[in-house]
Amino acid sequence: QKRDLRAVYSPLIQLFNLTASCSSRTFARMLSRGVPHAVARQFRHAECSVLRNQLQLLTRRRPTGIIGAAQARHATTVFNVRPPPDQGKGEQTLFVVGLNEGKFFGQDGSEEALKLLERIVENQGANYNLLFSLTEREWKEMEADHPSKQGKLTPSRTLEGTRNCEFVPVMQAGQIDKCGRRALGRLLKTTQNHVAWQLFKHPRECIKLWWLFWRRKEYKNAALREFWMKNMPTCAYTYYEEYAELVVIRTVELMMGAHNQGKAQNWVLVTSNEFYSPIVERLTKILDEEASEKFQSKDFPRHLRERATELCIDVPDLVPVLVFIYLGLPLLGLQTLVFIIENLWEWSGVEDQIIMKVDRE
Repeated sequence: QKRDLRAVYSPLIQLFNLTASCSSRTFARMLSRGVPHAVARQFRHAECSVLRNQLQLLTRRRPTGIIGAAQARHATTVFNVRPPPDQGKGEQTLFVVGLNEGKFFGQDGSEEALKLLERIVENQGANYNLLFSLTEREWKEMEADHPSKQGKLTPSRTLEGTRNCEFVPVMQAGQIDKCGRRALGRLLKTTQNHVAWQLFKHPRECIKLWWLFWRRKEYKNAALREFWMKNMPTCAYTYYEEYAELVVIRTVELMMGAHNQGKAQNWVLVTSNEFYSPIVERLTKILDEEASEKFQSKDFPRHLRERATELCIDVPDLVPVLVFIYLGLPLLGLQTLVFIIENLWEWSGVEDQIIMKVDRE
């Protein structure tokens, strides 16, 4: 299991990428792309759907913590930072798991994360650290409200409807394994202030919020992020991208500390699928082939600290100002218009004339 599995799965991956029909021409193309002759001949007459199912089955059963490059399957991505040759120790493996809101079983559910933790324990023991993209307050409330009892997970039917319920089974598994757990999210108040500042600077997006607010419940998870990014790109960038960037910075700082100390660690970052894509994109840029050199440099950690400070800086709370301008003033104007119409109606005397006419009749 310690050998590089890329050489094992490379023929199947190349075969899976061949979208042409299975014919003699496809067979020749497979050989030209380096697929072994035996493998190409074995799957020559197989349908593409069969190849897809076999590839997913094999990747689902592969040992974890071995692949060197980033691998993605559904909402799970693996990053590996190998130590320099002269150090020999301190390999860091990061698993990023995305969860759908309120989902426990199946794809993008808590079950996927629990299976990943199980494979890590089977291969390397309970040597992993759990990281959550939740805020510190949300994480503490979750651990206080849903502790594991007698080494067992809480049934999913009991957790349904609670806040961040999809994170609870993963958190309880970490409690049972007695591994490190930490929340990396930005304070909700800070995020609200940053978004309110952008709304104040971009009134056009703030006006859009009038009708977009009532449509927000039509979307969930990744679709919700795409909805806001499409309709309110500036404010949505502040909410999603800045939040994801801070989570990535804090994750990389933890990995960098263990790497420089020569401690091999497995990290499991559990996040909502709302933030999964921006987190993976930023991690891909940082944890590249030169990640080990970045970890040992002096400028890279300083740059991360400075950027994290910028993302967590306190800005004036403009929420009351926005509520007054875009909600209070329109209501005040509507009320003033009603008073003007009433005064004009009384001044015109039409009402008195109608009443006098009715009295005469």
